[in-house]
Amino acid sequence: MPKFKVVKDGPKDIKSKIAAIRERLGLRGIIIAVIVLIAILLGIFLFLNRRFSDYDVIESQTSGANASVRFTSFSKGILRSSNDGVSYLKDNFETQWTQGFNMQKALIDISGDYAVAVDSGGTDIYLFNKDGFVKKIEVNYGVEQIRVSAKGNVFAITASKDKRYMKYYNSNGDLIAEGMVQLKKTGYPVNFDISDDGRLLMMSYLYVSNGISKTNVSFYNFDEAGKTEIDRIVASYEYDNAIIPEVKFFGNDTAVAIGDSSAYIFTGASKPALQKTIEFDKEVQSVFYDNDKIGIVFANPGEENPYKVQVYKPGGSKTVDIGIDIDYSDICFAGENILAYNGNQCKLYSELGFCRFDYSFDNRIYQIAPVSGGARYVLVTGDEAKVIKLK
Repeated sequence: MPKFKVVKDGPKDIKSKIAAIRERLGLRGIIIAVIVLIAILLGIFLFLNRRFSDYDVIESQTSGANASVRFTSFSKGILRSSNDGVSYLKDNFETQWTQGFNMQKALIDISGDYAVAVDSGGTDIYLFNKDGFVKKIEVNYGVEQIRVSAKGNVFAITASKDKRYMKYYNSNGDLIAEGMVQLKKTGYPVNFDISDDGRLLMMSYLYVSNGISKTNVSFYNFDEAGKTEIDRIVASYEYDNAIIPEVKFFGNDTAVAIGDSSAYIFTGASKPALQKTIEFDKEVQSVFYDNDKIGIVFANPGEENPYKVQVYKPGGSKTVDIGIDIDYSDICFAGENILAYNGNQCKLYSELGFCRFDYSFDNRIYQIAPVSGGARYVLVTGDEAKVIKLK
């Protein structure tokens, strides 16, 4: 009769074997998870950088399409603006409302669900929102510059001979504040912007002192924090040998000022303070924005790509640095892409620098503007405007 020997540490061997099996299964699970993650990331990479070679026309419109007509993304639709008026369209060109006027050179600004229009040098300001016409605001002198906030506040600089005046209104057309620009004291107002909530105004002034060009960047607060300050100026910064023609608010507490060789980041919802200065080694050629991105173009002579684009977050961190090989007349963000065009040529770059679309149209391009829906654009060429989808 066979005898069986009892091994006392047998249970330990079983436990160790089970642990080894679990370890192998766990390692296999990790490997599978890594493979799946790599596949997902590769899929996203290929999707975001896939090339397009042609397009389909979704809708077209021939009446009134010309160089003076502009199409801009507006409140989940499209704002069509010209010297004859503005229209709010769905992205299939279905008109939701139209407001006519007669202008020689319409100045248009859009923020959030609000838009404003005024003739350059005119005195009638038209305020709109996504539902249509809101208010006509009449001013005493011709408007030179205008901005609207995401809540419908309107700020205008008007001119009478050699004097400049500031006018600030709420969305009901009520005057909030006004004043005369002291040109000898502050300098010439180059550019300005309003925070989304309308509480803060950022103004860039240019002046010359002892033969040196200087810029003053001032912040005005129209809320409680500004009541006790002279002229409601809560912060002011001076820069020697600098011209700062670009200022932009992102939300309510981040503002960016961009000069010919530097960018300045300010933060604060009441008294904005300088948080970061970015020095560039090349002169800035142009600047373009999105809701959460800043694009800065530099000349790149002697290189394969004649232009270089750096993309920054509003807080000042650089995300990408890519080359552009088209001598563009206009450049803009198109979702996660950068769109550049000139003459009849158009190029679309991913933010990793891949050219996703390179196309020469039969007619001159007046405008290409992104619309919602993915790879969809308004294309204006000749006397025709079309909604196209890349393929």
